[in-house]
Amino acid sequence: MPAKQIYCTQCGAVIPPGEARCPYCGSSYAPEAEREYMRKLDQVRNDLDKVGNIGEETSRTEAGRIRKRVFRILAVILIFSAAIYGLFAYMQKREDRKNREEYLWRKDTIPALNQLYEEGDYDALMEEYQKAHKSGHSLYDWEHNAFCEYYEAAYYAGEALKMREKGLFEEEDAILLLNDELRFRGLPFRKGIPAEDMQLIQDRIAPFENDLVEIFHASAEELDDFDSMLKKNGGYPDYKASKEYIRAHPEILIKDPDR
Repeated sequence: MPAKQIYCTQCGAVIPPGEARCPYCGSSYAPEAEREYMRKLDQVRNDLDKVGNIGEETSRTEAGRIRKRVFRILAVILIFSAAIYGLFAYMQKREDRKNREEYLWRKDTIPALNQLYEEGDYDALMEEYQKAHKSGHSLYDWEHNAFCEYYEAAYYAGEALKMREKGLFEEEDAILLLNDELRFRGLPFRKGIPAEDMQLIQDRIAPFENDLVEIFHASAEELDDFDSMLKKNGGYPDYKASKEYIRAHPEILIKDPDR
């Protein structure tokens, strides 16, 4: 007869035979985990039987000492195993609870984020996106994560340029803006971004296209160095490299006379 299918109590997915965890939401399947523990305990007992068979030539006194030593070792092993199993069960339960909470959060949140994206309500989308990150949730595998990442970077870059126009552009401001500008330049080296998102991102970052030359005075050779770095990093800038560049070009900065 075919084996009875086992369903995950958390997400409802089918758990393959012999598996102690759900392959979809990560929740543990307690009966299988318990069977694994019992198999290991039986192995310890079998090993004890082998050790206990010391042969007829060994004296009774020596055999008694060996048995006592073995039993003490076994007791320590059993206590240690029980402690490990208890800790494992506790950690597994906590992880299962966390996985279930994340699963339920994503089940409600991702469709809502997709709806805001489809409606073009990007301000509301970014509000929910930032709220998710502050709450400790991960959206890195969401299909529109890169769009939100660049949308957010463009907002802060725009704010930095406004402050620069007001005469406030010191070292930390310049480093952060350069890092965002390099992120924009690295867009062609990013992989896995949907074509529609790519076009929206390009429209969003278009106003910053010439800033590396006009604001940061980058030469053709320096632009080539930036491109090599971005290609190597899959489109992501290196904050350390941005800091080194700004410190090597102090003429970029606008000092606050009151400081």
